[in-house]
This record gives sequence, C-alpha cells and structure tokens, in this order.
Amino acid sequence: MKWFYTLINIIAVVLIIASVFVLLTVVMTPAGQAPQVMGFSILRVLTGSMEPAIPADSLLLVQRTEPEALQPGDVISFFSPDPGLDGALNTHRIQRVETDGERIQFITKGDANLLEDQRPVEAQQLVGKVIFVSPALGKLLRLVSNPLVFGLAILAPLAIMLIGNLVSALRSAAALAREEEEAAVRKALEDMKSRAKDRADAEGK
Repeated sequence: MKWFYTLINIIAVVLIIASVFVLLTVVMTPAGQAPQVMGFSILRVLTGSMEPAIPADSLLLVQRTEPEALQPGDVISFFSPDPGLDGALNTHRIQRVETDGERIQFITKGDANLLEDQRPVEAQQLVGKVIFVSPALGKLLRLVSNPLVFGLAILAPLAIMLIGNLVSALRSAAALAREEEEAAVRKALEDMKSRAKDRADAEGK
C-alpha cells in the first residue's frame, strides 16, 4: 500500500506543478499573443471548418514558424483579420502566398468551407504552423478544462495524499506509543526483579 500512496503523491505534485506552470504561462503572455513554451503552442479547435483533416475539438500542436518558410498546403493558426471574428484564433490551410516587397500575406481557407477567407493573413498575425493533430487529446483537454473536473483532478490526489499521510502519522504515533508502553512494562519488570533480588539478599543476611 505504501507504493500506492507514493504514486499518488507523485501524481499530485506533478499536477500541481503543471497547473502552476500553465497558469503562469497564460498570465505572463502579452495580450494579443498565443501562450507559447519554447516556440510551441497548444490550441483546441472549436469548429468543423477544417474537417475532415481536423475534426472539431481536436488538440493542435502549433510551432512558431518564420513566414518565409510557409507554403501553400500548410495549415496555420493565426489571429483572424476578419472583423466579425474580433481577432479570434483561427486555423485554416494556406491556399496562396502573396508577397509585395518584404510584405507577406497568406490567403487561407478552411477545408470544409466553400470560399476562401475574405481577408488575407498578415505575417504579424501568424501564430505558427500546425505540426500535430489529436482528436482524442482534444476531447481530454475539453474535459479537464471544465472547472469542476479540473478541481477534482487536483483535489482528489491531494485528498488521497493527505489521508495517506494522516494514516501514516497515526500508525507511527500508535507504533511509538506501543514501543513506549512496552519499554515502560520492561522497566517495571526490571524494577520488580531488582527489588525482589534486593529483598532476597536482605533476608539472606
């Protein structure tokens, strides 16, 4: 059973560290930018505009990429220039790359959409190139994004850890009390034997 509590302790510590790390990453990310760690962002698709390649609720791993390295066919995540989307993050496939001197623009389109996006994506609106897609991890992310589930995921291991530590402390206290009681009994027996020996010696004299 000891190994079980050790495992729970490790899981709880890892979850807490990961949660704090994610929270700090999000809080310290400037407004208008996507949270990144070492040039990578984790996003979740909310719509089906990229189906069937990227189903809704899929998790995306997006790598920061220089605009010059992108080409038609690449799937990119970007802050939408469409006023109707109010700068929301979007993920579509590049149809064409247009250059005007040093200016680079991307004409994008969702695989499931009939028409191209109305406004081109500027280089500064780019988050990066999608390099990994997982529908299963996306559904898991949606689940743990629920505050209740997230709270339970953190509190449950902590509760088990605290209960385990409490049980261990109670067992240690009981063992210590038992050892002290046994020591007291041994000392009492030794004192009785010593007094009996003293009496026997006195009577012998």
